[in-house]
Amino acid sequence: MLTRQKIKGHVVVLSFLSIFLVTSCQNDDSTKSESSTENKEATAKKVTLKDVHFDCSMVMGNDKMLYLRFNNVATGMGAVLSCKTVEAKDFKNRNIPVAALAACSVESAQGNAVYYAIKKGDVLYIFKENANSKMYTEHLIIPLI
Repeated sequence: MLTRQKIKGHVVVLSFLSIFLVTSCQNDDSTKSESSTENKEATAKKVTLKDVHFDCSMVMGNDKMLYLRFNNVATGMGAVLSCKTVEAKDFKNRNIPVAALAACSVESAQGNAVYYAIKKGDVLYIFKENANSKMYTEHLIIPLI
């Protein structure tokens, strides 16, 4: 038969166990938030761009290939006859956003064009100038994650 003394003892033990469980659950939540913060920082590091520039030094047949290079990665844009880097100080004159990471003018069999690269969120957008209208259109989208 249960006496008051035994019931009080069980209540005390249960109270201690519940306090222990509550505090251990709170520690798990703080550990999860710390790990999610670390994941966010790691993701932010992945998106950092270094050495963004256009390059047309590689030759394929009679044409050179235009590449956008960043973080030791190269993405092909197409065949060109020649290319020349557009300096950041000239972006405004060429109707290129100041936030552009790199720009170049090219001569190709299809005519002359200007390309520029801009980062928005976790994506790198490449825009190409339409030589006839002098308007830029989205040419290529490169996800950075």
